[in-house]
Order: sequence, then C-alpha cells, then structure tokens
Amino acid sequence: MEILTILLSGLFTLISPVGLVADQVAEGLIRERLVQADLIDVRIDNGPSYQLLNGRVERVRLAGRGVYPIADLRIDTIDVETDAIDIDIAAAQRGQILLDEPLSSAAHLVLKTEDINQFLQSELIQGLLTNLRFNLPNSSGAREANRYGLTNPRVIFLSENRLQVLIDLEDRVLDETVEATVDLGLMVVDGHQLVLVEPVVTLDEQPVPRQLLASFIEGIRDDLTLKYFERWGVTTRILQFELLPEGLDLAIFVRVDPDSSLLEN
Repeated sequence: MEILTILLSGLFTLISPVGLVADQVAEGLIRERLVQADLIDVRIDNGPSYQLLNGRVERVRLAGRGVYPIADLRIDTIDVETDAIDIDIAAAQRGQILLDEPLSSAAHLVLKTEDINQFLQSELIQGLLTNLRFNLPNSSGAREANRYGLTNPRVIFLSENRLQVLIDLEDRVLDETVEATVDLGLMVVDGHQLVLVEPVVTLDEQPVPRQLLASFIEGIRDDLTLKYFERWGVTTRILQFELLPEGLDLAIFVRVDPDSSLLEN
C-alpha cells in the first residue's frame, strides 16, 4: 500500500506537455522513500495520451530486489502489478489522492529466513519487546507485569507450513533467563483468515498446559483476519502462502475503494 501511495502521489504530477511519464522518474519517487534497494524497476503502460492527461494509466508493474523499506528489514523479492489506475488529476497535482474508480493490484513477496531473523534482532523489535508488559499464569499486579522481559527472538521455518519461534524470557527479579519455544502451523482459510494449527508452547522445556493455549487462541482468533482492513475500504486476500526452510513466499491481492479512509492520510 505504501509503494502504491508513493506512485499515486507523484506519478500524475510528472506528466510532460506531450503527455509522457518517465518510468525512471517513478523509480526515483520510490527510491526516495526507501532506505536501500538493490533493484527497483517500474514499467508504466500508457493508453492514449488524452487518458494519461485525464489521470489514467492502464497498468503499473514494479519489481524490487533487496528492498529495505525501513532499516534492518530486507525484502528479498517484491513484484507488484496493478490494473488500470484512474485518479482525479486536479487533486493529484495538489498532492491529494482521489480515485475515480477502485484500484486493484497483486503483489508477490519473498522474505528470506536470515533477513527475518536480522529484523527480529534489530533495535526496533527489541525496543517493542522491552516495553511489553505481561503476566505469567497465576501472577498479577503491576509489579509482576514489570518482572518479566523478552529478548533474542528468532524464527525457524519448517516443512508443511510449520515454524518455531524461540525467545528468551528474563526474570528480572531472580536474574534468570529461560528459553520459550512456540511450535505451530499456519493455515490460511478463505484467503483472509489465519489459523494456528496444533500450537505447542514450552517454557524452560516444560509444556504450557493445552487448556491455557486453547483459551488464548480463542481470544485472538477473530483478530487473525485480513477483513480487519475492510473498515478502511481496503480488501486484502492471500493468494499464496508458503513457509519454506529458506523463507516466506507470499502472494496477495489488494483492492482500494475510492472512499477508503487510508487515502485521506
């Protein structure tokens, strides 16, 4: 969504008097918003020049390799292809994005395991974990919520869309650290619902009771859906989801309605 926003916010303000848009300029718009990229290649399929001058292109294709949208997060492969884009040209030249018709696109992403683990070790993730407050079972109160901390997260992708998440649990009172392991499968249902399959959690090599896990999973089940974004006028569906030992292979479809509140931002 961020890449499409960059394109839309600048693409139609760069139309030359003869109605041409340089692919290289569109690439520059994207590179300016990225930390780093080994490759950014943009191809814009133009219809008749009068359509372009009215704010319409037939298709945009983008290929990225070794892309860092933020520091420490590397996307090995990203390919995006849109259907026709039709926007309000006057609004675009004022820096606003107003769609005259829905915008549909498909994206293919590949994230390597080593890149994911590098991101999990970053200062950003560690900062989020440091500020996380939680209680273990049979404990409560503000003091207990500050007692425990999480560090050193890493992931191992297994076969059959299963993975292991390993993280160190620090007891700041006893000054002890034990390893927590989450072993689970992931399944996508109806293109939008993420289902946790046979999760097993161990803490210091001791399994967490299944009843506790079942209660936790039931509590978060309704949150593990891409339908969450529909409240903002964005429809997202997963077309392909595959976990391999070397990484994550994902294909998604995104449709943005003209009245999407995300465009206002």
